Amino acid sequence: MRNTHWSRWLVRIQLLLIAVIFVAGLALRLELVHFRLVFQVFKYAGLAALGMALASMLVFIWGLVKRHADARRAALWAVVLGLLPVAVPLLTVGKSNFGVPPIHDITTDLGNPPAYRAVLSLREEGDNSAEYDGEEVARQQREADIYEDIRPLDLDLPVARVTAMAAQVAEDLGWRIVARDDETGHLEAVDRTPLLGFSDDVVVRVTRVEKGARVDVRSSSRVGISDLGANAERIRRFLGELEEFAAEQGQ
Repeated sequence: MRNTHWSRWLVRIQLLLIAVIFVAGLALRLELVHFRLVFQVFKYAGLAALGMALASMLVFIWGLVKRHADARRAALWAVVLGLLPVAVPLLTVGKSNFGVPPIHDITTDLGNPPAYRAVLSLREEGDNSAEYDGEEVARQQREADIYEDIRPLDLDLPVARVTAMAAQVAEDLGWRIVARDDETGHLEAVDRTPLLGFSDDVVVRVTRVEKGARVDVRSSSRVGISDLGANAERIRRFLGELEEFAAEQGQ
């Protein structure tokens, strides 16, 4: 029987580290553990996987020199597995979003952002404040090119009808509506991030203007310093879907 070469342990260790990261992420998704503990697991397990990947590169070179096929094969797989903790976030979040400003509260109205009311009771101790941080956050959003298209949407429709449409779009996107008032144009909802299931809050404000209604949106993360572009993407998708829905309804 052929003995297993010691280089196979590089792959086994990498698989173990990936399993630890996966289980931690699943526990966070199921709300079984606090996100800070999970982030520590991500940090140290990810660094360990990268360290093993670097060590595996040296083993791969050794395998080339010694013409050891098993060592080369195992080392190559270990390198690939070690890069997964970096590759997955890059693919899901997008490389460009890692350069966004360290803010987590995005709005279409920087001077007078829509205010949260109903979601305040859903936030827990330690969550980010639901109060808008003012000009400092507004300046960072205003000066970042990635947020250049985050603007209000004008529709030639009554406030109540636009609010009802906004609620329908929110439900279609999978948001959980926690407050709705069609007459005053107020809508609040909670959306969960797709990968780790973080709860983010959204408030939609519909106001009457000269030619119909203006829709402003604010999306905020409950945890974390930077949202990696998630809130802006949520606003883009919502307003795009709402504009399309209004057009289909015969605007």
